[in-house]
Amino acid sequence: MSKLHMKGRILQLINDRCDAGIWDWEISEAIQREYGVSGHYWKGTIRVTLTDLYSSGIIESIEEKLDDEAYFGLDKVLFRFRMNEFGRQRMRDAELV
Repeated sequence: MSKLHMKGRILQLINDRCDAGIWDWEISEAIQREYGVSGHYWKGTIRVTLTDLYSSGIIESIEEKLDDEAYFGLDKVLFRFRMNEFGRQRMRDAELV
């Protein structure tokens, strides 16, 4: 059985946290671990995917803070995301939940 595509898995991770939200760095670490990938390329790819989901209105940011260089680099903005109702409906439509 093949793994779910990364974008779908990212959505599941966000949805699993309900209204509490999940930080982008937590998503990045989970995806890299689950898919056996690592490095700046994959961190960037995951962040671009999150940007796409955010800009399409599927997820929303509920908190932001500056990175102290622990995750993506000094003064990069970290985001805590949660799923909104539109995103939950899209997940149901795509049979991701």
